[in-house]
Amino acid sequence: MNIKSLLLGSAAALAAVSGAQAADAIVAAEPEPMEYVRVCDAFGTGYFYIPGTETCLKIGGYVRFDAGYADAYTPNSDGLYTNSRAHISLDTASDTEWGALKTRIVARFDYNPHNSAAGFEENTRTRLIEANITWGGFLVGLADSQYSSFSGYAGDVINDDVISYGPFELNQVTYTFDGGNGFKAVVSLEDDGTNDNDIPGGASDWPDAVAGIKYDSGTFAASLVGGYDESQEEGAIKARISGTFGAFSAFLLGGWNTDGDTTNKYAPGDSVGTSWGDWAVWGGAGYKFTDKVAANVQLSYTDNETFAATGNV
Repeated sequence: MNIKSLLLGSAAALAAVSGAQAADAIVAAEPEPMEYVRVCDAFGTGYFYIPGTETCLKIGGYVRFDAGYADAYTPNSDGLYTNSRAHISLDTASDTEWGALKTRIVARFDYNPHNSAAGFEENTRTRLIEANITWGGFLVGLADSQYSSFSGYAGDVINDDVISYGPFELNQVTYTFDGGNGFKAVVSLEDDGTNDNDIPGGASDWPDAVAGIKYDSGTFAASLVGGYDESQEEGAIKARISGTFGAFSAFLLGGWNTDGDTTNKYAPGDSVGTSWGDWAVWGGAGYKFTDKVAANVQLSYTDNETFAATGNV
């Protein structure tokens, strides 16, 4: 009888302990449902939706290493030349009632052992290449001058501006008309105080003006663009034609200086500051072997008999 009582008491005690542990048990929360990043293909390849928003983001960039003998921008130079570059870009886009609202940021970092001679600490140079907003045909902010970019630059070579064909990064307010049939027109007011060609001049009281027209059929393209340097009270006009035939492409670009005896922002001369004279011409060709391998060449010449040639693979 005592043994039965002991067993029953033990069973009751175990049941009580088990009940207490069950009451104190922690119930695990249900896992949050997985939320994958959504692809945004409305604005082209590479965009994705920023989680929790309707804004699309694209992250891009590249790393490049250059090595060569002598400096293309310094006459009669010699010795080994090396440069390492990191290039980063951020693009956002979202739909509005008045069209796509986009922003673009591009930063570039260069390391060159020779940069210290130009006053850059630790041989590293950081440049903000683009910081702009586009909406409904308008662009405001930092971008390459429309005088240089609208007509299509001067070939797919690294040193395409040994004989310079115009300014690059500057603040601007630009409107581009796109006819949808290959025809485009542009007008731009550009910061006269921005001058990456070190052109001497007067006061920068008013913006410079750029205007141009272009037609591009896909196979052939032709453009005409002009720029007026307010501080110099001079300017230049450029015309460009180009063609693409399968893997082969070619272009011809000509510029006319309103005053061949001087330089201005839109007729800046060569890398050592020598004026074009009255005119300058650039021509080049390229061949695309694969999607990632191409060869290009560019030749340029001025009225003042400056000649430059460059090529790359």
